[in-house]
This record gives sequence, structure tokens and C-alpha cells, in this order.
Amino acid sequence: MIERNIYRSTLVTPASNPKMMEKALEAKSDLLIFDLEDAVAPDQKAAARGNLKQIVSKTSFQNKEWGIRINGVQTPFFLDDLLLLLEIPYPLTVVLPKANSREDVIILDSMLSQVALKNPALSPIWIHVLIESAAGLEEINKIFQACSRVTAGVFGAGDYRAETGVTFSKDGLFYARSRIISAAAYAGIQAIDLVFPDFRNLEALEKDAQFGKELGYSGKWAIHPAQVEVLNRVFSPTPEEVKKAKKIINAYEDAKAKGIGAITVDNQMIDEASLKIMQRRANLAKKVGIWDEVKI
Repeated sequence: MIERNIYRSTLVTPASNPKMMEKALEAKSDLLIFDLEDAVAPDQKAAARGNLKQIVSKTSFQNKEWGIRINGVQTPFFLDDLLLLLEIPYPLTVVLPKANSREDVIILDSMLSQVALKNPALSPIWIHVLIESAAGLEEINKIFQACSRVTAGVFGAGDYRAETGVTFSKDGLFYARSRIISAAAYAGIQAIDLVFPDFRNLEALEKDAQFGKELGYSGKWAIHPAQVEVLNRVFSPTPEEVKKAKKIINAYEDAKAKGIGAITVDNQMIDEASLKIMQRRANLAKKVGIWDEVKI
């Protein structure tokens, strides 16, 4: 699995609003996406690109990952968005909206390869694909496996709801959310959950994020800096989960060194599947910097 980070929180902010962009830079999101697509009116696209170029030119991102959501392959703004990359000397994640087919991803992949030839500092450029339609959901396996640049799949529920008529609820979105999780796991990429639109209701956000975590999502999109802390906390292992992972991994390794097969820890039979779950939890804890903090 190719991954640059674990994206517990992806903060998306419109590139048409410089003040919001400046504020977003202060948030502790794992990934910051400047949006050139739905959050920007058609007559503001050029100005938004200018804002983005200006922000990037004066900002030291240090270890902070950032990227852009471009306009879709079938729009008249797609090429201009990609040409902007020739003027930005930073590594990027590019979010492809409304990915309806494998061909959409292949087109972007080919264009990014051409951009990288002109500006080697931009290589590699990862792709996060947004699944926002019934067509995208039906073609999801081909989309997620279209090229090696694809490292995450994101559920864009707004357009999906508008097309299908499902409600914004656990039951209404359950099928699509579950299908995306399964396809992402099969492709070996991260699955990032949908936006929670009521950014003032942090309690409801936490419940929805927790449900997404239970489904298997590694993170969630945010549309306001206030949502970031909640997402980082929910999608990080708890101290109790880290302690359990350490205990099981240590016990399994000790048993393996002694030539013992199956073991029991706290009345739970531990097999290879159990170990993989704990190792996955350990990898996440290490990436977010809490593994060494928790003692057993």
C-alpha cells in the first residue's frame, strides 16, 4: 500500500476565499485541500487559481501535506487547473472529483506525468478520487485500481444523494459507505469518509465519525477548522486500544520465539487475523505519534 500519511482529517477550504485559506493553514489537519471545484463559482475560477498561487508562494508548509481539488475531467476548467501545477514548486495531492470511470483517472494520471516532466519537483503526485455518483460506485474497483498514483478513495455524498435520492442518515448512506470501504481495502488504498455538513454540531460530528471508523474508514473530510480536532481524536487509537495492541503483539512474539502456536490473551484466542488487526492499530499509533506514549 502506497501512502504518504494517515489522513484522519482532510480539511477542504475554497481557494476563492483568501481569509479562509489563511485560517485553514493554522488547523492541525493531516491534509489540507484548497478547493478549485464546487466551492468556487465558475466566474471565480481564475481568481481562485491566483489566490492559490499566492498562498503557496509565501507559505512554508514544513511537514504539512496539502493539495488541491481540481475541476473534473469533463469540465472546461480541468486543463487550466493542471497548468497551474507548473507554477507551484511543492509536492501535491490532487483530488479528482466526480470520478465516474477508470478512464477519468487514466486521463489525470497521464496529464500529471506530463506535468512532472516539466517540473520534476512535483513528482510523485498522488491522486485521491471522489466517488460521487451511481456510475462511480458501479465502476469503483476499476477506478481505485486505475493507476499507482491513487492512494485514497473519498465518498462525496452530496452529489450521490442528489442523484439517488437517499437520505443523509446511517441507513440511507450505508450501502455506498460500505461499498467504498470494501473496494478501497481490495485496492490497498485508504478510504476517507464523507463530509458532515453541520460544522457547528461537533457532538453529532463525533458520532458520525465514530460510525465511519467502525465501518473501516481511516479518516473523514472536514469543511471547517473546528471539525479537525474531533476527527483527529476519533480516528486515532485510544490509549486502551494501544495498550491492548502492545499486549497482544508482545505476547504473540514471545510465544512465537518459544515455538508456541495459538495463544490466549485476556480470555481471547489470538490467531494470525487478530495479530494483523493489532499490527494495523500499532502502525496507526506510530504514525500519529502516540505509540511510545502509552505504557503497559
